Amino acid sequence: MIQKIEISKLKPNAGQIEGLPANPRQVNEAKFEKLKKSLTDDPEMLELRELLVFLYGGQYVVIAGNMRYRAALELGINALPCKIIPPTTPVSKLKAYAIKDNASFGDWDYDMLANEWDEEELSDWGVDIWQTGDGENGTGGMAYSKPANNPLTERFVVPPFSILDTRKGYWQKRKSAWRELIGDLGESRNDTLIQSPEIKYKDLYQSTREHREKLGISFVEYLDKYVSQDVKDREASKILSQGVSLLDPVMAEIVCRWFGLDTCKTFDCFAGDSVFGYVSAYLGNEFTGIELREEQVRLNNERVIGMSARYIQDDGQNVANHINTNSQDLLFSCPPYFDLEKYSDLENDASNQDTYDEFLAIIENAFKSAISCLKENRFAVIVVGDVRDKKTGFYYNFIDDVKRIFKQNGMPLYNEIILIETGASTALRASRYMESRKVAKMHQNILVFYKGNPLKIKQYFKKIEYESEDLELFRMDSGDEPV
Repeated sequence: MIQKIEISKLKPNAGQIEGLPANPRQVNEAKFEKLKKSLTDDPEMLELRELLVFLYGGQYVVIAGNMRYRAALELGINALPCKIIPPTTPVSKLKAYAIKDNASFGDWDYDMLANEWDEEELSDWGVDIWQTGDGENGTGGMAYSKPANNPLTERFVVPPFSILDTRKGYWQKRKSAWRELIGDLGESRNDTLIQSPEIKYKDLYQSTREHREKLGISFVEYLDKYVSQDVKDREASKILSQGVSLLDPVMAEIVCRWFGLDTCKTFDCFAGDSVFGYVSAYLGNEFTGIELREEQVRLNNERVIGMSARYIQDDGQNVANHINTNSQDLLFSCPPYFDLEKYSDLENDASNQDTYDEFLAIIENAFKSAISCLKENRFAVIVVGDVRDKKTGFYYNFIDDVKRIFKQNGMPLYNEIILIETGASTALRASRYMESRKVAKMHQNILVFYKGNPLKIKQYFKKIEYESEDLELFRMDSGDEPV
């Protein structure tokens, strides 16, 4: 039964009931003050969640809700709603009630908390969103980016859906922590992607608009006549990744966790930057990357010193010269997108080919060779994005060409994931592109292929256990209605 009981008749559980230890729940003073503030702001919460009390020696001993009782006492609240435990209840049951009321059988969906709730309010309500390795708020490498004690992120990193949104707060926090660890800013290929001055110096473009209109000159002319090189360098440095396309490390982590084994051999025939190799090795795997450019290989190997990762300078088409047949557990690659970003002037650089067909021939040779290095019943994950013909504006349909290459070499498409990306320059691009009715693309395709019999996936890839609470978290993140 539930009834209002005067607070003077309530006593905290201090071990006075024989066989029942004192209340084991502790709270630091800062959180206790937040609890008091919560009760002051929303006093109806006391009505919605009553105390559990047990009549003993003429007094009501608080079995569950001791912290709320203590807070109400200090706030001068006269009476509290209580559920009275039957007097015939054995002490063993009282002990269970005391613990179960404080235990958390589920876990916060920290992804949803970070993106759908106000962080300051959550903190005021006593919810710690981000923790470092030592359990305190602040900075602390990778531990800072990982929500504490959250089985969802431990097992999946993010919910395993077909759309991954890199703009989410949880994703950006984790990405920043990885970036700090890896330290790869694409030094060997600055300004290979961002060519437009309006995007490269976007703040200047916006702030000088009125002045340029008065002068009657273009932005390029304005840069030449009125902006020093020091200012240009400073403004250009604001652009994410210094104008190069860098692999997203969170996406790299997801690939390893979802489609690799616990510890496995991974490789990439178009290695590029050091991100995937670093992440893979950091997670306990062995990694081999083939990269054409000497300087990039040197930088990558410097970053992975002491890790189980190595980069070999060679053409990706020669990957089988360095890796044994049927020896690898996971193929990952993010190949060049034809002439979208030119990496070097080398004749055999796929990004330096005169025609799309010549480019595609290199891609096909490299992937065909890489597939031969992959064991049976293993995954290949390829990150691709379509690219336009610069003369006509039509897409080449690169994504479908990659699907065809893998299918013809015994690896049909198994999953397709859309990676939504953040872009500081998107608004500028969108405005310029729409003059010819092109939409600004903000996604890439993650193509997952499988070599072997898909019925054997469960045999080689261990089951990821999850509880009903996790299913609810997935449902909430997807926006689905309850079943």
